[in-house]
Amino acid sequence: MILSYAVYGIYVVLALWGLRFAGFGKCYNEDFSSLHVTKSLRGLCALGIILHHISLQQSFRSTNELGIFSVSGIFFVSVFFFYSGYGLLKSIDTKPGYLENFIKSRVLKALVIPFYVNILLYAVFFLAMGCSFPASKWICGILGITLLNEYAWYPIVLVILYLLFYVLFYNLSRREDAFYFVFLAVLAMAVVFCLAGHFPFNQKNPGWHLDVYALPESRWWEKSMQFWFHGEWWVNTPIVFLMGMIFANYEKNIVSWFKSFYWVKLIVTLALFCLSAFVFFRVIAVHDYWSELIAGESCIMDRCIAFIVEEPMIILFMILVVQVNMKFVSVNPVTRFLGTHSLETYLMNYMAVYGLSFMIYDSQMMPIVKEGHENLAFYALSVVALTIVLGVAFRLALKKLIFRR
Repeated sequence: MILSYAVYGIYVVLALWGLRFAGFGKCYNEDFSSLHVTKSLRGLCALGIILHHISLQQSFRSTNELGIFSVSGIFFVSVFFFYSGYGLLKSIDTKPGYLENFIKSRVLKALVIPFYVNILLYAVFFLAMGCSFPASKWICGILGITLLNEYAWYPIVLVILYLLFYVLFYNLSRREDAFYFVFLAVLAMAVVFCLAGHFPFNQKNPGWHLDVYALPESRWWEKSMQFWFHGEWWVNTPIVFLMGMIFANYEKNIVSWFKSFYWVKLIVTLALFCLSAFVFFRVIAVHDYWSELIAGESCIMDRCIAFIVEEPMIILFMILVVQVNMKFVSVNPVTRFLGTHSLETYLMNYMAVYGLSFMIYDSQMMPIVKEGHENLAFYALSVVALTIVLGVAFRLALKKLIFRR
């Protein structure tokens, strides 16, 4: 566990580097939601997501190395969704004519073009790695119907939310109506996942994947997590995108309310968050998102229950983040740099995770854990470094491609 403690320690140091405490009195960090501050927070979360993806590798799971990061990815992603919703609404209020160029600048240039350029990079990468995919998988992957880069679900969901935001705020006069429709859209995405699950069960008899011979011999599209919304990570965090919008709209009143008896409310929120986390992890021990893997049936109700108990935990976490930031903010060059390159490093992370997997898996994809776990440590360090290098290169390439004069 030396690796885990070392990584946790470095992460805490980054979180505390440049910390500014407003004091125990009635002073607060009035710029806690500014772009300058939130960019560093995003950078810290970007690093957390990279470590989360590393911790999910079987070699790490079998040793419980980086175990905290294996269950915390949802919180890091929540920060991105929250401040995306927050930033959009603040931009409408502070930038005249913001929606006039929204599709071109915020959807096409910022998300769609990077997404498809990333697809082409991964197609070249997998060809170079000698991967042999059926023609149908290549076609679906290049079109974006399925994911060659399995981490690229986030920009898809963000595009859906951005387009909905544009349509609603371009046509509706009452913001409350827009909030209502965003909530319905988030709920609809959750329903799609709860019905679909991780496997296309409607193609075969329920439980077919439990046959030790059936799954390896099945067609690629019959395996798990191949299509959009075949995974709970697609739907469990977008609710905080709506929270960010609501916070931006009522920020002055909400912050003023939190300032009254601040420390009492902070302790209450922390207690409620811990309670909600306890309830969630107890419930999913019985009603897991992945119950279908062992139950031999679609388990729609289990997914619904897991989703319902998880949402309060995510909401309370983001409320806690806002409250903490009112008193404590941290800005430093490293996290600010990572925040600037957060989307690009996120999109390139799978290439590093997969490309360096020879360090922790043998030719049969069985986990390799050397004594002292030194190969795990070297793998983690290499993935983080390579992800950042690839992310920076990707960002530079996109700038030349999209913003060239």
